[in-house]
Amino acid sequence: MKYVYNSILLVFCFLVWSGNASAVNTTASADGFLKQLIGAEYHGMGGSFVGVTRGADALGSNPAGIGAAGGNRFVVHTIRLPRTVAFLSKPNLDTNYEDYSRFEQQASGIEILNWAFPIGKFGTFGLAIAFGQEGSFRRVDYLGKAVNSFPENNLAVGFGYGITLQHNTVIGFDARWLRSKVTDTDAKEHFGHGYAYNVGIIQRFGNGVQIGIAARNLSNGLSFSNVSIPDRIESTYVAGIAYQREVSDLTLRIGLDAHPPFQNGVRANVGAEVWYRNRIGGRIGYLRHTEKRYGSVFVLQDAAFEMDERLWKAEGLSFGLGFRFGSITLNGAYTPQFKPTVEETDRLHVAQGEAVYTFSIGQAF
Repeated sequence: MKYVYNSILLVFCFLVWSGNASAVNTTASADGFLKQLIGAEYHGMGGSFVGVTRGADALGSNPAGIGAAGGNRFVVHTIRLPRTVAFLSKPNLDTNYEDYSRFEQQASGIEILNWAFPIGKFGTFGLAIAFGQEGSFRRVDYLGKAVNSFPENNLAVGFGYGITLQHNTVIGFDARWLRSKVTDTDAKEHFGHGYAYNVGIIQRFGNGVQIGIAARNLSNGLSFSNVSIPDRIESTYVAGIAYQREVSDLTLRIGLDAHPPFQNGVRANVGAEVWYRNRIGGRIGYLRHTEKRYGSVFVLQDAAFEMDERLWKAEGLSFGLGFRFGSITLNGAYTPQFKPTVEETDRLHVAQGEAVYTFSIGQAF
């Protein structure tokens, strides 16, 4: 038991160090891509995953859950990010609100394939591949003079390993090779490469409670030849708790995650799911997540480029459904879309693109 406590303390110290080691440079586009690599099961629960994650779904989130795989299993996730149009209004000289800026994000998506295969008492290995295609992004000011439209994509290939220690303690890690393609303000393509790592631990207490901790996206950044391209991957750490109980034909699971430090507001996820006879399940959750987004904007009236920075937030309810047919599991989820945040006197109207949809299919062997 002393070994378990020392392990948890070591991970906590490592997480605090990684959280404080963040630089002030702008983050690469691959940073947001890596943060979305969770499947429909956890999206439906508000994005909570640290304590509830398990098997192939744990790759890219809390790799300790890889060690909880009950057998060989692969899962395919697809995330659909809709075309989003958001209008930002500000008061004019007559104190009347008028459209000041328009944000447009073209439709995009992420495809994920994870595979976990146990090797007996030696633990569980996992393989993962993910590809994200970002649609072009536009920001137009109130004069219609500033515009940006640069598509990009990201690829991640990696492996993971998890093992159970002393029956109730599970640890794991995964590593990913990244390739990111971005287009600069001169419409020239640039490729950056790098690595990102996740480490995690899950501690079980009896049959119903699990506590999880994970350090995510530990990286030295990407290697772009053009130093003006943002290349930093932001390390994050997450702590969560999960509770599971079976009552008659129902199986109930609850998860709660927190993402400190709360530099741009509280970031937390909470969710619950219930399965009836292990055949049909429903999920509901609530999430609140914020992140800074940067973009290079060409200002026509000045014939110059500038960096546009704004805090974006996803907040609201999420829902999910699941079905099992023998060894096959189907999941679907609805979650809120990211929107640009507003200042005290601003108003925001989203004309299109309120929700993100995620689907997955898994096969156990």
